[in-house]
Amino acid sequence: MVRYRLWQFWQIVTAVPLEPAARAEIATILTASELALFDRFSPNDQWHGYRVMKMLQGAGHSQAALLVAALLHDVGKTKLKLSIWERSLIVLASILLPQQTAVWGQNEPVGWKRPFVVKVQHPIWSAEMAAAAGTAPLAIELMRRHQDPIPPNDHSETAELLRHLQWADDQN
Repeated sequence: MVRYRLWQFWQIVTAVPLEPAARAEIATILTASELALFDRFSPNDQWHGYRVMKMLQGAGHSQAALLVAALLHDVGKTKLKLSIWERSLIVLASILLPQQTAVWGQNEPVGWKRPFVVKVQHPIWSAEMAAAAGTAPLAIELMRRHQDPIPPNDHSETAELLRHLQWADDQN
C-alpha cells in the first residue's frame, strides 16, 4: 500500500502531457464534447484515465461505455482542483479515518473539508458533467457509481462493468 501511494505521488510530480499517439487513440473513443471534458484534466489525471482504459482493453474489454467511463470517471475532480498536498491529505485521512472522511465529504466544499468533499462527491459531479456533454447513459451510470460498493449477488451488466472499472481504477 505504501509503495503504491509513493508511486501515485511520483506520477503526479513527474507527469508530462500525453503522447500524440495516446491522444489520437482517446479521440477515437470520446466525442468532441467528451474530449473537451478530458482536456480539463491535469496531465497526471489524463494519464490516469488513459492507463485505466488501457488496462481494461488489455483485459479484453471493448465496451464503448466502459472505455468512456474509464477516461472520464474522475472528471468531477476538475470542478474544484486540488493541490498535491490536499490529495495527500485525502489519502492519509482515508487510511486513518475512513468513516470520518466520508462524513466530512458530505459538507460544503469550503475550508479544510474541501478536499474530502471533492473525494466523496466527484463521482456525482463527473456524471453530471458527462450528462451535460451528451455522454451515453450507461457510461454516466458507471461514472456516478465508480466508488460505490457492489453487492456480491448483483450480476447485472452495470454491476459487472463497475467491477471491471473499479479493478482497473484501483490498479492505477
